[in-house]
Formats: sequence, structure tokens, C-alpha cells
Amino acid sequence: MSDKPASPTRPLTRLSAETRRKHIAEAALRALQTHGHAGLTARKVAAEAGLSLGHLTYHYKDMAEVLSAAFRLAADQVQEAGRRALIQPGGTPSERLDRFLRAGFTTDLMTPAHLRLKIDLWSAALTRPEIASIERALYDSHRDALERLLDRMAAGYAFERIPAVADLIMATLDGLWLDWLRRGDELAVKNGLDGCVLFARLRLGGN
Repeated sequence: MSDKPASPTRPLTRLSAETRRKHIAEAALRALQTHGHAGLTARKVAAEAGLSLGHLTYHYKDMAEVLSAAFRLAADQVQEAGRRALIQPGGTPSERLDRFLRAGFTTDLMTPAHLRLKIDLWSAALTRPEIASIERALYDSHRDALERLLDRMAAGYAFERIPAVADLIMATLDGLWLDWLRRGDELAVKNGLDGCVLFARLRLGGN
């Protein structure tokens, strides 16, 4: 029997088409984090996946579709971080809000690769409608979860203030990402998140 290692493409031949598509999307996501949106090519994705170019063209019609799948996968990872924070039991409404906001700024998300991916997603959304829809869905999902948390915080007289509070918090979160990318100041991020929670409490009369 030969001791020669199996080809990296061989295990994929036994996988379903859906699993192969996910494997390619994961490889594209890694390539995006390494090379950026502007530097992404089919050859780089194929090399990262350990596949031939033919596998890519068989499972995806073009690189736009590969890119969309990669960004959708990245969006799912961010949403999962928020979901994990929401299902944790206990805490006052403001403590649950604090937990949710900080879930987007954990050490595994505040990496150069993830930061680059986030900026690339915003940039690609400006010119690619299919990417814009993914970015919008991610924003809407995060905002919907935020507004549900704010709803639990708000006193009866303050319910109409929730959209304005959500506007400020969502804009602040984006600003904190950009500030971290520029300066890498952990204290500034902490102060910004603390300020979001304090603002929500003051405007909504919550605890």
C-alpha cells in the first residue's frame, strides 16, 4: 500500500453539492480576510479550498456568487455572536443590552482579518446590489434584536423614543469599529459601549 497522502480534493468527492458549496464559501472567506475584496480571484479561492478552478465554476456561476456566499457566511458568524449573547439567562434589561453590544466586540471579532472583512463588506455593498442586500439584512437583523432589547428597557412613556435611541447606538457601533481599525484603543471601545448603555437608560428610563 502506498504511503502517499491523499489528494486534498479527494474527500470532497463524497460530499453533497451543498457541503461543497459551503467548503468553497469558507475558503473564499479566508481568502477575503487575507487578500481583501479587490485582491480576490478565482485562483486564490481555489488554492485556499484545495480545488481546481473547474470545481468553482461547477458549483458557482461566477465570482460574484462566490463573493456573495462568503459575505453571507461572515454575516451569519456575526449574527451568531449576537444570538449567543441574547440566550444567556439573567440580568436586568440594561445588563442584557450591554451583553448584546459587547458580543460584537469580542477578541475573535476584533482581529485585523475580521476588520478588513467588515470594511470590504461596506465597500462592496456600494457597487454590488447582491452584496448590498446581504449587508442590509445583517443591519436589519442586528437592529431588530437591539430594538427588542430597548423595548424591554423602556418605561411606558418612552416607547416612541426607541427608534431614535436605536439610530444613535447603531451609528456608534459602526463608528467604534472604524475607530478601532484606526487606533486600536480598547478603552475607547469600552467607553463607547458604556455610553450606549447609559444613553439608552437615560432616554428610556430603564434599568
